[in-house]
Amino acid sequence: MLVSYNWLKDFLNMEGVDPYALAEKLTRSGVEIASTVHPQAGLSKLVVGHVLTCELMEGTHLHKTTVDVGEEEPKQIICGAPNVAAGQDVIVALPGAHIAGGHKIKKGKLRGEVSDGMICGLQEIGFADALVPPKYADGIFVFHEEGLKPGEEVFKALGMDDYILDFDITPNRADTSSMEGAAYEVGALIDQKPKIEDVVLKEDGPDWTDGFTATADVKVAPKYYLRKVTGVKIGESPLWMQTRLWNAGIRPINNVVDATNYVMLLTGQPMHAYDAAMFKNGRIDVRLAKEGEKLQLLNEKELDLDSEDVVITDGEKAVGLAGVMGGYNSEVTESTTDVILEAAVFDPALIRKAALRHDNRTYASALFEKGINWDNTQKALDACALILRNDANGTVCAGEVKATDEKRDPVVITTTASRTNKLLGTNLSMDEIVKIFHKLNFAITTDGDSYTVTVPNRRWDIFIDADLFEEVGRIYGYDNIKSTHPETGEISGGYTEEETKIRHLRNLAEGQGLTETINYSLTSDEMATTFVKQPLPAVKVNWPLNSSRTTMRQNLICGLLDTIAYNFARKQTELQLFENARVYDKADDEYNEHEHLAAAYVGNAGQSNWQHQDEKIDFYYVKGQLEDLLEMVGISKGIEYRPEVINGMHPTRTAGIYINDEYVGLIGQIAPVLTVSDKNFAGKEIYVYELNLEKILPLMTKGVKSVPAPKYPAVERDLSILVDKDVTNAAVVSAIEDNAGKYLVKVDVIDVYAGAHLPNGKKSLAYRLTFLNEKDTLTDEVVSKAMTEVQNALEEKVDATIR
Repeated sequence: MLVSYNWLKDFLNMEGVDPYALAEKLTRSGVEIASTVHPQAGLSKLVVGHVLTCELMEGTHLHKTTVDVGEEEPKQIICGAPNVAAGQDVIVALPGAHIAGGHKIKKGKLRGEVSDGMICGLQEIGFADALVPPKYADGIFVFHEEGLKPGEEVFKALGMDDYILDFDITPNRADTSSMEGAAYEVGALIDQKPKIEDVVLKEDGPDWTDGFTATADVKVAPKYYLRKVTGVKIGESPLWMQTRLWNAGIRPINNVVDATNYVMLLTGQPMHAYDAAMFKNGRIDVRLAKEGEKLQLLNEKELDLDSEDVVITDGEKAVGLAGVMGGYNSEVTESTTDVILEAAVFDPALIRKAALRHDNRTYASALFEKGINWDNTQKALDACALILRNDANGTVCAGEVKATDEKRDPVVITTTASRTNKLLGTNLSMDEIVKIFHKLNFAITTDGDSYTVTVPNRRWDIFIDADLFEEVGRIYGYDNIKSTHPETGEISGGYTEEETKIRHLRNLAEGQGLTETINYSLTSDEMATTFVKQPLPAVKVNWPLNSSRTTMRQNLICGLLDTIAYNFARKQTELQLFENARVYDKADDEYNEHEHLAAAYVGNAGQSNWQHQDEKIDFYYVKGQLEDLLEMVGISKGIEYRPEVINGMHPTRTAGIYINDEYVGLIGQIAPVLTVSDKNFAGKEIYVYELNLEKILPLMTKGVKSVPAPKYPAVERDLSILVDKDVTNAAVVSAIEDNAGKYLVKVDVIDVYAGAHLPNGKKSLAYRLTFLNEKDTLTDEVVSKAMTEVQNALEEKVDATIR
C-alpha cells in the first residue's frame, strides 16, 4: 500500500519525524518499506497560471495564449492541448523549469510565435498515465479550486510536496492496508495515540427501508450493509481528495466512485456504489452464481460465472462480482441521481478464487482475501454517505438495510512476562511490557507475572501468545535484543560421502564445458513421464499455478528442454547444459525422491574458430562425453548401450545405459516430432543423457591413483572384421576383452564402413588392440596367441569374418 506522509498528519503529530528515518524504523519493526518517494523531487519552477486569452492559430492545432503567472507582464505561451481555454487555472512550466524526465523548458518559437514557457498536462510533470483523470488524459490539467494565485508553486495543490511510503505488506500484516491501520502502526513506533475520529452522520432524507429488501447467505457474506443517497450530482471530486487518491495509486473518476475509493483507503473496508435505478424490483440478493450465468464487469470484461463465484443480483440477474468488481449494468454514470452504497464482509477464500479464476484481481479483492476489520463496516458506510452529502449534494435517506450482521468478539490472550522474556531472550519488566501494549492501543490487565491482552478486531492476525511476543519484540526493537549463542553441542560441518560424490560429478561435468542449470520441479502431466523408460504413478499438486506446472517431474530432461527453448528465443543456439536434481514418483503407495544427473547438447562441439572445422554434435560425441565422465569416476567396465524405444526419444538414435546388466539411464536424440513441431527448437537436433545417480554413486571409486609410466613398450595390433549390421560394438568389444588375455589394456574402434563392395546386411569394423606387460617385454608369440583367441571368439560369438 502507498501511504501518504501528509495524510498521516491527520492522525498523528509528525513534526520532527523525518519520512526516510520513519521508513527505516518501520522496516526494522517488521513492516518493510519498499521505497520512499517525494513526487516533486527533480522538478522546479512549476507554477499556477491563469489563462487570460486563447486564440486558435489558423491552419494548425495550436493555441496562442497569454497567461498570468504572477509576474508584471503576462507570458505568451503556445499550447497544443485541445482543452485549453481562456479563464482556466493551469500548470505552467516557466523558462528554466525542469519537468519529468529531466527535461528543461526553454523560451523558443513555434510557427513563428514566441512561446515563453509551457502549459503542462499531469503526465508531463511525472504522473503515470493510469493515474490521470479521464477528462484530462489527452490534454492539460485544469484547476477548479478557489483561492489559487497565479505564480504560486503547484506542488502543494497537487499533493506533490508529499512523501509516499510504499508499505510492502505481507499477508499477516494486512491490518496496515489502510490509513487508519498505518496510523496505528506509526503511532506505536513514535509513541503517540492516533486520532481516529468516529463518523457522525445525519440522515436528512425519508426512510427507504420499507420498499427495499436484501438477502445474503451468512456463509459467503457474514456482514452485508446498504445505504441509499439520493439527489447526487455527478462531477469532479475536490482536489484534496484527488491528490490523496493518486498518491495512493488510484485514478480519480468522479465524486461518487472517488468517495468509495477514498473510504476504502481510509478504513480498509472496500466499498461499492450502485446506480439505484437498476434495482427496479426493490431488492438485492447475495448468492452463489448459477451454472451458465454471465456478467459484464465495469471494465467491460465478459465473464462466464462459476458456481463458486459470489454475485450481487437484483433478484434476477447478476449486477456485480462480490468483492472484486461491480457490473457494467449497474455502473454510476453522469446521469445517475440516486446511489445505493454497499459495505460488506465476504468469504476471503471465495473472493481470492474468483479473482484468480477470472484473472481480475483488484484493490478490493486483495483486501478481502487477506481479511478486513469487521468493526469498520458501519463506519465506512456512514463515512461514504457523509462525503456524498458534502461533495455531491446528496441526501442521505434514513435507515439501513442489513442482509446479515454477524459479530466478531475480540480475541483475549493470557500469558506471562517470564514466558515472554524466555522466548524473546529479553529481560523486560512487567511495566515495560504494559507500556508496549499501550503503544499498540491494546487493552491489558496484569496479575503478578501474568497479563491478559484484549486484541482489537483491527488486528485479526493475532490469535495466540506467540503473536503477542512478536508484537513485544518488534516494538521493543529487534536490534535491542542481545545476541546469544545457542546452548547446543558442537557440530562439525562437512559433506556426507554421497554428497561428496555428487559434488565431484558436478565439478567434472563443469570441467567438460557444461553449464549448470536449475529448473522447476513441476512440469505438465505429459512431460512428467516423457523420456522415462518405465513411468511410475505421477505425483500431482492440488493447486497448480497453471497447466504447465501440475505434476512433479520424473525426469530432468523436460527442464533442460525448457532452458534450451528459453535460450533459443534469445538467439543462443550453441548449448551444452546439465542439471543435478531430484525426480519424484509414487510407487508401492509411497512417495519417492531419486537423485539424477542429466545433460543436453545442441549445436557444435566448440566455438567456431579459423584454426579448425566445426564439429557438429551427434550421438557419438555425447556418448564419448558420457564415457569420459564415467571413466573419470572409476566406472569403465561392464557398461553396455542397448537400443531402446522410449517415449519422447528418437526411435533409432536412443540407447539404454546398462552397467552390469542393470538399467541406469538413457542417452540419445530428442524425437524429431518434438523438435520439429515446436518452433522454440527450430528443428535442431538435441542430444541428451540422464543417469540415475542412486545406481551410479555406489560404483564410483574414491579417487584416482597415479602410476609411473611403463618401462616396457606396448604392442598394437589392428583387426578388421565383417559382421552383420545388427551386431553392436559392445558385443564385439566384450568378446575381445573376454578372450585377449591379461595383457590387453585398450580397445579402440578405428574404422566403420557399410556400403558398396560389401555383401548386403554386412558392415566392416576395424579395431586397434593395445597390449602391455608392465613387468616384461611382450613377445610376438604371446600377442599372436592372444589375437588368435580373439579371432576364434569373434567367429564363434558374433559370427564375424576376419578380413
